[in-house]
Amino acid sequence: MHLHSIRLFFLLCLTLPCIAFGAEDPATAYRVLEWPELVPQGWEPPLVATAHDEVEQRGIDPKAQVTSLDQQLVSIPGYMKPIVFDEQLVSEFLLVPYLPHQIKQHSHLEANQKIYIKLLEPLEVENPLAPLWVVGTMTLHSTFTDEGHAAYGIHDAITAEYTY
Repeated sequence: MHLHSIRLFFLLCLTLPCIAFGAEDPATAYRVLEWPELVPQGWEPPLVATAHDEVEQRGIDPKAQVTSLDQQLVSIPGYMKPIVFDEQLVSEFLLVPYLPHQIKQHSHLEANQKIYIKLLEPLEVENPLAPLWVVGTMTLHSTFTDEGHAAYGIHDAITAEYTY
């Protein structure tokens, strides 16, 4: 990760929430999400998966989204499946809970287990299989890509290294 990206991450984490919400403690402005929180309580995926091209035409089931997450400042860890990239610079990707090489076209993941990420600045990726944190404002904007459909989006997102 670039030093510039690290500085930007900490600057945004410490200042934007205070400005936007008047919060005294910036950490309280961001909600740390876990993947099961993206699935509405009581919602069950269909028994038979919808065909890829059919989802593109119909869109996702709005009942599959947690509406209270809309416009929430969130932080969530996951793995990147690059969508828009130039060599090692990635500007848009799907964030998924599992390693990308294990989920070819994400066919077994529901749309509410994928988030379409548009970065504030392109990220130079040295290890595409490394987990990362994404921070930004969650929206219920669904996006369809060749790699699958996402029920959520985070635009102008920033990333940080995930350490475990």
